[in-house]
Amino acid sequence: MGDLHRSIFLKELKDTFPDLISEINAQYGLLHQEMHVFADFVQRAIAVGHAKDVASCFEFAEKFYRDGNDQLQNAIGVSFIEHLSLQNAQWAWDLLGPILKREYLQLADAGMAKPLPYLR
Repeated sequence: MGDLHRSIFLKELKDTFPDLISEINAQYGLLHQEMHVFADFVQRAIAVGHAKDVASCFEFAEKFYRDGNDQLQNAIGVSFIEHLSLQNAQWAWDLLGPILKREYLQLADAGMAKPLPYLR
């Protein structure tokens, strides 16, 4: 378990992705809702093929999953990784860091994330 926590995550998220500030602020301080905002942002970037944005988001999420406290790791797993739709975006899967790939595969094995056809 790391020592990064919600306050650090939110400050860096808002600094790195300022377009998300108002939507993040509208989530009433609920970490999982804030994480959904981030996940939706990434999913929109995947949908339009913005590889640079997707890579930046995945690097950001990987850092906070790796170095975050239990609450942050749980929120990234449950409200970010579990909701990624990568079935038709192998290029995005290839950008995902090793820790988040492992977590995604564990969630898929447990039936909580969609299996990826290109990994069969």
